[in-house]
Amino acid sequence: MKKRSKEEKREEKEEKKGRKIPLRNYTKGGRKSSVIAGVNILLFILAVVISILKKGNAGIYVGLLMLLVMVSAIAGFVIGINSFKEENKFLKYTYIGTITNAVIWIFILGMYLAYV
Repeated sequence: MKKRSKEEKREEKEEKKGRKIPLRNYTKGGRKSSVIAGVNILLFILAVVISILKKGNAGIYVGLLMLLVMVSAIAGFVIGINSFKEENKFLKYTYIGTITNAVIWIFILGMYLAYV
C-alpha cells in the first residue's frame, strides 16, 4: 500500500470541493408547506375537541373550520409541490409538508365521503 504525499492529499481535497453541490438552505416553499401542515393539524385537533365538548352538536362552526383546514391543506400541498423546483436546496421540509398536507386533505375528504 502506497503512502500518499501531503501534496496529493491536498489536491484530492480541492478536487472534491469543486465537485460538491452547495446545499445551503432548505426550500422556502417547503418551510411554508410544513408550517401550513402544522397549523392544519392544530386546527383539526381543535375541531375534534369542540365537537367532543358539544357532544356532536357543534353545528356549522366545526364544519367551516374543517372546510378551512381542507382548503389550506390543498394550498399547502400545491406550495410543497412547487418547492420541488428549487435547485441545490435541502428537501426535508418539502417532503414533510407535502405529504402531511396530502394526508390531511385525503383524511378530511374520506370523512366527508363516509358520512354523506
